[in-house]
Amino acid sequence: MSTTQLLAGSEPPTADHAEKDLKRQIFVLRAALGVIAAAGFVGGFSVRGLSIPANDTAAQAPISMLTPQFLEPTPAGPHTLQFLEPIKVSVHDSQGIHNMTLLEPVVVKVSELSDFDSFVPKFFDTRTQWFGCGNFVVDQKQCGDCWAASAANVIGDRTCIHLLEDKQAMPLPQSGAFGAGTYQRKFQQAGVCIADGTTHAAHAHGCKRGFFFPNPQALVSCGNMNNTDAPTFHPYPEDSGYRSGHTLYPSSSGCNGGEAQDAWRFLYHEGMTIMDSTQEGGCTTYTSGACSGTDSNNNGCRPCEFSECADTGEKPERVTVDSFGWIMEEDMPDRGYWDELESFNKMGTDKPRPASRAMERQIKKMQIEMMTNGPLHTCFDDYANFQLFYNQYPQGIYNSTEGSPHIGGHCIELNGWGTDSATGMDYWTWKNSWGVNFGNGGFARILRGVDLVGIESDVWAGCPSNSNCKLTAGVVRNETWVPNHAYFPSSKPMVKHATSASKPSRTWPGGKERLMSKKDYAHSSVAPLVAAAVRHASGDSELRDSAALELVTRVWSRSVRGLRLRVEMKNVDRHVLVTRHMESHLTFH
Repeated sequence: MSTTQLLAGSEPPTADHAEKDLKRQIFVLRAALGVIAAAGFVGGFSVRGLSIPANDTAAQAPISMLTPQFLEPTPAGPHTLQFLEPIKVSVHDSQGIHNMTLLEPVVVKVSELSDFDSFVPKFFDTRTQWFGCGNFVVDQKQCGDCWAASAANVIGDRTCIHLLEDKQAMPLPQSGAFGAGTYQRKFQQAGVCIADGTTHAAHAHGCKRGFFFPNPQALVSCGNMNNTDAPTFHPYPEDSGYRSGHTLYPSSSGCNGGEAQDAWRFLYHEGMTIMDSTQEGGCTTYTSGACSGTDSNNNGCRPCEFSECADTGEKPERVTVDSFGWIMEEDMPDRGYWDELESFNKMGTDKPRPASRAMERQIKKMQIEMMTNGPLHTCFDDYANFQLFYNQYPQGIYNSTEGSPHIGGHCIELNGWGTDSATGMDYWTWKNSWGVNFGNGGFARILRGVDLVGIESDVWAGCPSNSNCKLTAGVVRNETWVPNHAYFPSSKPMVKHATSASKPSRTWPGGKERLMSKKDYAHSSVAPLVAAAVRHASGDSELRDSAALELVTRVWSRSVRGLRLRVEMKNVDRHVLVTRHMESHLTFH
């Protein structure tokens, strides 16, 4: 049975199909001959007993899409998936026999959800889909800016997928999935030629290479509640309801936490600058990682000033998006409630969602967007056992909060999925922003399909500027949404994108502080850390845990490259900060 028939769920072929299959194979081989000729093969070819001249003009027929793509709905009918069917062949020429795997274009119309089960692969990883993209891991260090660092990971990887080194759109179908020849990608792992702070420069013995990536620093310093400037790029249309002088980033406060919606709005209106692989060089350096105390100005301990590059003195190149939005199946019930500041307060994310068609649709929307355009951005509720689990089981699949307390929120990049062969668990693969010492080189796995900790409840994606990237139909466009803080509607109809959201997404904050109940900070996963803070502040290293907890009045928690607590004690004016790092050592401030 061919791959097409397996995917479509049809019956095995009969003898009547033989002639049709033969013609199909001849077409695919002709389409591939242009590629073979480019590799240096000339003359005639003999394939499965067929003689095909190399100068046949049909050999130049283009090969179509390389992976499934979910297209916008058309008035004519259902959505369309395009993919290639692999066919193994042997090519005979003057140099011998060459075994090859060719890919035949296949177009399938899909109208029902059940059809998607046939076309979404069991395993997928953007790092293998688009070779050279997705391996670099931003390290947020001791700043609570996971919301910004993870956005840098996602836009950096999506830019690598969709743009060339010179910022031109990748010309190959499906952005050159499965290999793009000698094309040089923007932000590829191999880096670019450099010398004296410039690009495309060679040295006497070849090319000196350097790696560069989007820097979250401008987002942390400028994309926050302090910023009331009008947009630099993509100004709001007239009668949009936007009024300048009011912040467009009301939910974000530098190292004190933020939200994905503000990150993508900043990428749309302002954009990120670029740093090198050390995060300490390039056009701009990432300095907020040292902002480990209180970020009193909500700007990552750094003013919003990025007018020129540190290495060249030139105006910084900005990494921006031309479209962005969120994936959230509307029929999925809210697990929480809204407050007046457009913040969504979660409840019950420590438990899996019940199985439903809405949950299935949400997962499929996420998978189709990832297969088409690259990694996704998501934020979720962080529980006290999260960091401990990955410290003990870096190869494991996080699948339970184990009754541990909710300690804050965290934002990450989703870059693939699969099913574990030993346990049968469905999982997402994801990239953290805690450097390469976390998990497996900065990557890990988490349970897929039941919205554990809200991992599938608020998912974001965007398309890099100047690219051929187009958001899939499951993404609710968000470019023209105006936050309530800056929204002053007139009597005229509000101007919105045709598919723009009619309401804000159900946002999950990352890196923000959370006041814990006494029951929560007395939990076994947190109490030893609280007691350690009290012993440090009191200078009494012999103080028992139970006695230490009696001296505590309040505790705040947050996710910052591990678990950070702010502890208030009786008769002590100064709060104590204690951090249990992902490597499980403690530091105090």
